[in-house]
Amino acid sequence: MELINNLRYKYSNLDVLGQIIVWMVICFVLPFLFNTIIFLFNINSFSLISFFEVSPSFYELIYKPWSLITYGFFHADLWHLVGNMLILYYSGRVVLDLFGQDKLFKIFFIGLLCGSSTYLISYNLFPVFEGLKPPMIGASAGAMAVFIFLASYSPRFTFRIIFFDVKIIYIAVAFILMDLIQIPSGNAGGHLAHLGGAAWGYFYNSQLSIGKDVGNWVIDLLNYFKTIFKKNKNIRKVYKAKSYKKSSKESIDQQKIDVILDKISKSGYDSLTKQEKDVLFKAGQN
Repeated sequence: MELINNLRYKYSNLDVLGQIIVWMVICFVLPFLFNTIIFLFNINSFSLISFFEVSPSFYELIYKPWSLITYGFFHADLWHLVGNMLILYYSGRVVLDLFGQDKLFKIFFIGLLCGSSTYLISYNLFPVFEGLKPPMIGASAGAMAVFIFLASYSPRFTFRIIFFDVKIIYIAVAFILMDLIQIPSGNAGGHLAHLGGAAWGYFYNSQLSIGKDVGNWVIDLLNYFKTIFKKNKNIRKVYKAKSYKKSSKESIDQQKIDVILDKISKSGYDSLTKQEKDVLFKAGQN
């Protein structure tokens, strides 16, 4: 329990970039654990990822519309994950410092949506893909959206690559050219998704430069779901309050909580005693 509380506290103190990366790692490991469980219990093999990967089939999209976003949280192999996370981290850290969490959230998640939409439209539009329905996973479109957004906003920004400083605009052009050139060579869906994400990153920056934030709908949608969740939570609290009355012993001493929070701000969460951590955890459940 103490380990879980420590991890929960550390996660809650991460910014949106750190939380995204944590979920990427979790979603990468989870299918392997799932496969181990079904193997041990001799259950007929099926893929957990199949519920979250996106397919160019409109029929599949009808019964799993979430796949337009969730495909981005799963990766084919470790290098696929590491490559995307490196691009996302180094460009996302700068975007986060310059524009804040909301805009990074909009760039990344709409980038994923633009990537899957480009992939979906392309496989149903171009004759060369007729009869082909390969599924797609990976956060490349979201990572590319963040990277191209930064490149279009600050083309002179430089990254240190081994012993050389390279302007981000040159790296961005190289990424786009590589995706265009490699479409006929294999993984066409992935390369098309990269270009869709890149297009969103460029477009979003161009709109911000004239004072238009065309990504606000994502935050509005998120707040809508948060409101629904809070309403359900409040309903449960009202029902709970009617069911029994708390005794004075069960109430948390606010002054004690304030002392614990001060201790965290000065010495960190690990400096708390087990009793203090339990008090803080109980307070969070109320």
